[in-house]
Amino acid sequence: MRGEYIMEILLDKQTAVIFGAGRGIGQAMAQVFAEAQATVYVADIMLENAQILAQDIVDQGYKAVAVSCDVSDYESVDAVLEKAEKETGRLDIIINNAGIVTLDSFLETSQEDIQKLFNINLLGANNGMQAGIKRMRKYDKGKIINTSSFAGRHALPEGFSHYGMTKAGIIYLTQAGAYAGADYNINVNAICPGIIRSQMWEKILDSYAQAEQDREEAWRTSLKHFIPLKRGDQKPEDIAYTALFLASDLADHITGQAINVDGGAAMN
Repeated sequence: MRGEYIMEILLDKQTAVIFGAGRGIGQAMAQVFAEAQATVYVADIMLENAQILAQDIVDQGYKAVAVSCDVSDYESVDAVLEKAEKETGRLDIIINNAGIVTLDSFLETSQEDIQKLFNINLLGANNGMQAGIKRMRKYDKGKIINTSSFAGRHALPEGFSHYGMTKAGIIYLTQAGAYAGADYNINVNAICPGIIRSQMWEKILDSYAQAEQDREEAWRTSLKHFIPLKRGDQKPEDIAYTALFLASDLADHITGQAINVDGGAAMN
């Protein structure tokens, strides 16, 4: 971790709930926010992943609590927020990061998979925002950050159609949430990551390649086609630091925005 940057932004005594924190970008967010002195609630449907991460953070001397959550269930989401609020006496930051991807073509994607994408990616973000704003409004302050994608900015080739649909929806919901939260001094923003070689992108490479050399060729092709900067070194931490900025007082006048962190994949 790039600790020298974290020292510039501290979230001392603040409570941050991160949904979809068990791996990838969410895991990096949990680590970075903990290093910034927040008490982090690591929420994930895969409780074991959340527990391992939370324990690792605690072993480093920071504060973290693992909780199980199904983001497609409003009551499950609200229960996590209630737990965090009761245990710490506050609720400062909510990050809606849970997400899945399917890789079938537009015409071949099943109704079941479309529903799963909607439930986790879009409904999950909606639940975090609705429940979050309702709980945060009594404090007259709060920061909510949603993870969208450059795939939500414009249509991509076959295999990302319905995933992109949900990510575009997150951008719209972010704006709607920003309007809803404005009267209560609650900022709502989104981050649109580009291609990061996380577990999710490894799954995508698996679908394109049979051998390791094919995987690497698929990776290079992805960078060539999607990323003008053509850098293959973007990390989950790059998204986490953007989230840290948006969660800090430095971003008090930023709301309703979707920030591209994607090497130029989506320029708008």
